[in-house]
Amino acid sequence: MTRYGHALAAGCRQVYRASALPATRALRAIGDFLNSMGTARVCVFAASLLWAVGGARAAIYEIQPATVDTDEELENIANRLQPGDELVLHGGLYSQNGRRAVTARGTADRPITIRAADGQAPLLTRPDDNIDRHNNIEFVDCSHLIVRGLHFKGGSSGVRFIRGDHITFENCEIYGTGNNALTMNSGDCDSFIIRGNHIHHTGLSTRGATEGEGMYIGCHNGSCRTTDTLVEGNYIHHLRSTSDGGNDGIEIKVGSYGNIVRDNVIYDTNIGRKYPGIFVYGGGPGPNIVEGNVIWRAGEGIQVVSDAVIRNNIIFDCEVTGITAAPHVAVSRMRNVAIVNNTIVQCRLGVRIRWANATHMVFSNNAVYCPDSTAIDAGGIAGASFHANYVSGGLSGAESDDLRFLDGGTAAQAFVGADKNDFWPAAGSKLIDAAEPAFAPECDFNGAPRQGPFDVGAYESNGRQANPGWRIQTTRKNLTRPPAGDPSHNSRGNP
Repeated sequence: MTRYGHALAAGCRQVYRASALPATRALRAIGDFLNSMGTARVCVFAASLLWAVGGARAAIYEIQPATVDTDEELENIANRLQPGDELVLHGGLYSQNGRRAVTARGTADRPITIRAADGQAPLLTRPDDNIDRHNNIEFVDCSHLIVRGLHFKGGSSGVRFIRGDHITFENCEIYGTGNNALTMNSGDCDSFIIRGNHIHHTGLSTRGATEGEGMYIGCHNGSCRTTDTLVEGNYIHHLRSTSDGGNDGIEIKVGSYGNIVRDNVIYDTNIGRKYPGIFVYGGGPGPNIVEGNVIWRAGEGIQVVSDAVIRNNIIFDCEVTGITAAPHVAVSRMRNVAIVNNTIVQCRLGVRIRWANATHMVFSNNAVYCPDSTAIDAGGIAGASFHANYVSGGLSGAESDDLRFLDGGTAAQAFVGADKNDFWPAAGSKLIDAAEPAFAPECDFNGAPRQGPFDVGAYESNGRQANPGWRIQTTRKNLTRPPAGDPSHNSRGNP
């Protein structure tokens, strides 16, 4: 027997002994042995070993960086993963020329995990001249999959999901793409969690007109839908586009519904073209919820057409509007929109509303401070509900009436430090205790419970002089909310 054969036999005995240990200790023992073998490229220590821990079979694969033309080890192993398996990538560069596509199907009780090794930063990329030829990676028909802590640089699209359900994509980075960063527009997607990712510097292709969306969710014509998905706590900036496709931060296309977009930090979606930070079309059988996001230096901060709740968002310094609520050719009916308790400051146009022939529309408890421009430009609003909106700036199609639209005073009087992006209500602010209770959300921008009498705008001061929560800055928003669907996130009176 060769020296390697003797070592492998010894290792098998070590594995056998390890199988009697608790799972974490057993895996550590196996990993220690294989690492001691000096495997330079891959430690696949469960490929031929299916061992029982608590009656379930599982495998852990560890791989090292590699640069290849095609037939990448990462791709090959990922496509062999079985329910409960885990693929761990060590830090370094993983590059290949050809298409990189993964199909991984776990189960609800035994998801598959593809993740970075603890404390390491694996980078998946491809040659620079490949930026328009292939996407960085495609996840095809995956189910019950967790992808965590990976970095993706380059490719036409960075990460493309082609159909799939029950996928968690978290704490990853996508950047340097020729086109958009993350797409879910190649078939129906359901029950995703897209959380805590850093997406930046998209739309870098120079071969022709290009898009650069941070997230493109659903199909443009509604032929595919994304449903019951949570898009939370992502950090998105510097998105470039040179086409009419645009560079939206997060775009949820027509017919997609039941999605929650919350606590994202989005800015500079205005490079080349000027598109919304968040755009929700609606048109599905249920609403999308957009809450607790902060957006600046976008075209529109938020654009909404139908079937949505827009609440507790902070929007400032946007070049087109803070919020646009108007028809779109892709959506046949405007209906069921509630825009409540948002703070909009120093945008070229505060809010543009066109609600003729729309049904069940609410615009209440918003703080709109655009003193050097038009704060509200409204049309077709006779049949909608307007209450307690405090305004600084011009009014078109609406008037100050001490009921629907009220004088908010100056931004300096309303906020602790508007010039420093601190939009907490100042002592004596007209926003304090001035909201219409029927439309006040249960929680505010900080995720803190609102207590009556309620404040206008994204924050609820509850008698406090300063913001006790996360401060607006160029980082992820530091906030942990109850799970999606928790009753504390329902809004009084909202659709």
